[in-house]
Amino acid sequence: MDFLKPASAQLVRIVAAVPADAWSTSTPCDLTIHEVVNHVVAGNIFAVRLLAGASAADATAGLDGDYLGEDPLAAVTTSCEHQVAAFASADQSRPLHHPSRDISFETFVRFRLGELVVHGWDVAVGAGLDPALDASVVAGLWAMVEPHVEDMRQMGTFGKGATTSSATSVQARLLDAFGRHA
Repeated sequence: MDFLKPASAQLVRIVAAVPADAWSTSTPCDLTIHEVVNHVVAGNIFAVRLLAGASAADATAGLDGDYLGEDPLAAVTTSCEHQVAAFASADQSRPLHHPSRDISFETFVRFRLGELVVHGWDVAVGAGLDPALDASVVAGLWAMVEPHVEDMRQMGTFGKGATTSSATSVQARLLDAFGRHA
């Protein structure tokens, strides 16, 4: 959980740097920048609901709208702040009723960090920004993800991965595990 704040701050910095004319640009995840950022904001809202004890159905209810409004940066900032607060106050021992299956708090931290970090990279690449991510956040997420890559793939959430060697950067290995190629 130590990486939620810096991962959120990184995403906010990336979104703040997106040029006004780039929001309809495609990203490596085959969504536009607007769609990716909206997806992350909706995911943050979902996380707040799930961490408060909502069922999977209640946590996902109504999340198909546009949450960015006239100020995407404010939407990202606010949703990230709410998500960080929700994780900080959540009962870490209670299973969470994720749509894929019941999962642990630790698993959900990995999921949400992956969303913030990998989709931050998607946005940076789509917007033509520097795709280098915060090395400490990447290393922290990779340490959490690497032992669970096969389980995550079985849930159908992540890319094929395993196409880069251990000689590549940690960021390249992380992105590869999530189906991205730097």
